[in-house]
Amino acid sequence: MGFWSIITSNLPGTRGTMLLAVLGLLSGVTVAVVVVTFRICIETLQSGFLPLSDPENYEGLSVPGRFLLAAAGGLLLGALFFLLARKDHCRVGVVHVLERLSYNEGNLPLKNALVQYLGGVIAIVTGQSVGREGPSIHLGAATGSILGQQMGLPNNSIRTLVACGSAGAIAASFNTPLAGVIFAMEVIMMEYTITGFAPVILAAVSATAINRLVFGSDIIFLVPPLQLALSGNCRSSC
Repeated sequence: MGFWSIITSNLPGTRGTMLLAVLGLLSGVTVAVVVVTFRICIETLQSGFLPLSDPENYEGLSVPGRFLLAAAGGLLLGALFFLLARKDHCRVGVVHVLERLSYNEGNLPLKNALVQYLGGVIAIVTGQSVGREGPSIHLGAATGSILGQQMGLPNNSIRTLVACGSAGAIAASFNTPLAGVIFAMEVIMMEYTITGFAPVILAAVSATAINRLVFGSDIIFLVPPLQLALSGNCRSSC
């Protein structure tokens, strides 16, 4: 009996939770590598042509430059997805992940993930009105799913690895492990169980560790302190 046969045969048993936890940790590291390279690719391209080498400085471009960049990106994306329309490879994003979970037991194809990677880079770099959330979730879920498929795991374990991949993708992309865990449990698994909770947490934590190793521990989203100011009329009436 081979190594993977031993693992799959033990998944339904009492050692299944421990084995899934190890697989969750493995998927978190693998997903982090994919998502971190995705982010590095985007930021490297942005720094190459945006003023002051600032990946967010689209305002520094001239008005015609912004228009031409977005138009060129839209045309390129349109041509890409037009060519792939008949091959069923153009289905990407969170909706694609949920569809595959509902009708295909979480088995996500590799070709769609590659299209998502390329399309996501083009869309974000050219300033389209999208972010890293959808592409990262798709890439993370697909990585977890493909990992499970290659190991020959049963469908319920693949679904768990899809949740691990989604949690790890959010954690690795935005340095937000708790948000990744909540999203995976609420949206992907739609239930809280010990069997699913442990691997999802390990995936998010391991992915966050890889993210901080590469990008540091800086918070990506800074929320300034807010103070409520009451008008004079409100003070007198209250």
